[in-house]
Amino acid sequence: MEYPAISDLLKLVNQSITGMKIFLGRTTDETFTVIKTIDTSNTGIQVFDNQTIDIKGSYCQQIFFGNQEPLIINNTREHPFTSKLPVTIEANIFSYIGVPVFYKDGEMFGTLCALGNSEGNFTEDDIETLQSFSNLFSYVLELEKLAIYDPLTNLYNRRYLNLFFSNLENSGSLMFIDLDNFKQVNDLYGHDAGDEILIEVGNRISNVIKSTDRLVRLGGDEFVIILPNQTKATVNESIAKKLIDQLSNWEDTSYQLSVSASIGIVEFDAEDCDIKQLLKAADNALYEVKQEGKRGFKYA
Repeated sequence: MEYPAISDLLKLVNQSITGMKIFLGRTTDETFTVIKTIDTSNTGIQVFDNQTIDIKGSYCQQIFFGNQEPLIINNTREHPFTSKLPVTIEANIFSYIGVPVFYKDGEMFGTLCALGNSEGNFTEDDIETLQSFSNLFSYVLELEKLAIYDPLTNLYNRRYLNLFFSNLENSGSLMFIDLDNFKQVNDLYGHDAGDEILIEVGNRISNVIKSTDRLVRLGGDEFVIILPNQTKATVNESIAKKLIDQLSNWEDTSYQLSVSASIGIVEFDAEDCDIKQLLKAADNALYEVKQEGKRGFKYA
């Protein structure tokens, strides 16, 4: 997920805690992702934007799996935990301070941290400073969450799609998915049932694609998958077949459904990419699938 306001906030943190590499990280049960870094002091610490590692290899696991409280380590080379982590030597980290960042509902988003390339002298005053900024991050994250997420499915929305392609760095593929016969769900069982199915569709698609892919609900029963760095036709076809299979079998629900999926696929180039044209091309391919009997996929 991209957070446009994060860079500005990190610059403010860097003005209060100097000489360090500052970063915001995202924690999950399995991974730790560095969202954004700032290093005006050129510390040489090898931690980078969009870097994802196993959370068990990160310093921030101590906050996430612990009591979700601030943590100071002024000498990582002698600390009983961090001295054993490969990242300590590999990334050239000598000192660390981190505080948790929460959404307003209490869910932990991740951590706000500072790393030093020499032994540190962090104090409780530094903790208080970081916690104050952590509260600001919480507000910003909540606002941006509302701005780029679909409120029903909690998937990315169209605004996120536009943001993603306005900062495109890699080539890849895009899949445009339209559910077949979805209108019948609303007509026969009502809109609450329709919403339930849309949420389930999002869950099923998420179980097929990788964590590094992006899933967007455009609106209604239309979804888009962004597959960064993926342009192999055989892989795309395999994914499309799995998606169609997952979105065509509804025997485990309490409804009698004939819902399936039609998919249009288009590849994109980072150097020459217009999201409107991509969607149009993928939509045209999808339309051909519909015309040929639905429940299939086609390249643009």
